[in-house]
Amino acid sequence: MAASNRGFSMIELLIAVAIVAILAGVAYPAYTEYSKKARRSEIAALLVEEAQRLERFHSRAVQYADVIGPPAHRHEVTAGNGFYAIEAERSEDRFVLVATPSASALMAGDRCGAFVLENTGKRDNLGMSGDASVQQCWGR
Repeated sequence: MAASNRGFSMIELLIAVAIVAILAGVAYPAYTEYSKKARRSEIAALLVEEAQRLERFHSRAVQYADVIGPPAHRHEVTAGNGFYAIEAERSEDRFVLVATPSASALMAGDRCGAFVLENTGKRDNLGMSGDASVQQCWGR
């Protein structure tokens, strides 16, 4: 009786591993960019939500600064979303929200840099690199 060979030859196994490596090499950067785009959209929405909260406060108190305690010019940091930290600079008649990427998170070194939203509605990005634009970063 002839012995039947079962399993894969070394060549077949190497070809399969090479195919998986090529697919992973193409898929991983696309997945990473997709994840970054989702985080950018999330922080943009959080900044707009925070701006709306400040506008509601302004409509009641006729100022953006906190009425409790000096100084009138406040600078505070909120949690953000784990990938960005949000800093709010508030005064009597204006505010500026800045979302800075966390150094240890996925967004460190992102091409969009830090997100900036002012009380006038002006949107900007500090530290943009490459082919990034404000419209692309903010998802418009």
